Amino acid sequence: MSDQPKIELWDVDKLVPYALNAKNHPEGEIEKLANSILTYGWTQPIVIWTNGEIIAGHGRRLAAIKLGRKRVPVIVRSDLTKDQADALRLADNRVTGQSYDMALIQDELRRLAETDIDLTTLGFDEKELDFSTADLGEINDDFFVENIGEAVEAQQQANIQKTEEVDDTAAPVADALGFKRVSISQSRIIRDFMSRIEDETGQKGADAFVAFIDQRT
Repeated sequence: MSDQPKIELWDVDKLVPYALNAKNHPEGEIEKLANSILTYGWTQPIVIWTNGEIIAGHGRRLAAIKLGRKRVPVIVRSDLTKDQADALRLADNRVTGQSYDMALIQDELRRLAETDIDLTTLGFDEKELDFSTADLGEINDDFFVENIGEAVEAQQQANIQKTEEVDDTAAPVADALGFKRVSISQSRIIRDFMSRIEDETGQKGADAFVAFIDQRT
């Protein structure tokens, strides 16, 4: 059995971008790759041919340059002919294209959204994250109606009823405040603030907080 290619460290300036590489790398994508490398390290080496020409990893090279990295991990495919290297480059660009099973991605992003993972480091922009973590539900034929006016009015009434039903339902504080954690010093300030507004409003906890806001709006 032939030896498997080993990971080596090469100087970035020795890597040769393929002149006819078909995959574009916008600045936003390079920024995401750089953030991912900073957060998780090098999870995928750059694949090169014997002369240093890049087969897969043009974007990772640009991200390394953006980060000021002098050396990067590479896999040298000296076992390939030039034609095979070019074919592998096309295959890599194809399989790493923008075609995804969005249902599976949504499930994973929703699960990770409940953890401490920063989803913005995963390579998705804000709109993609908003779409992927939203509960879109499944398409229902009942949604297609003939009388739009009646449908809108019915939906408004349903929304009002639903709002009344859920208003008293417990919700995580982080959902209302927009953040999950604070520093120790910040927590002291928040406790002192809560103590003052409880004394001022004569109420406790969330009731005091809401009453305090109501007085000022």
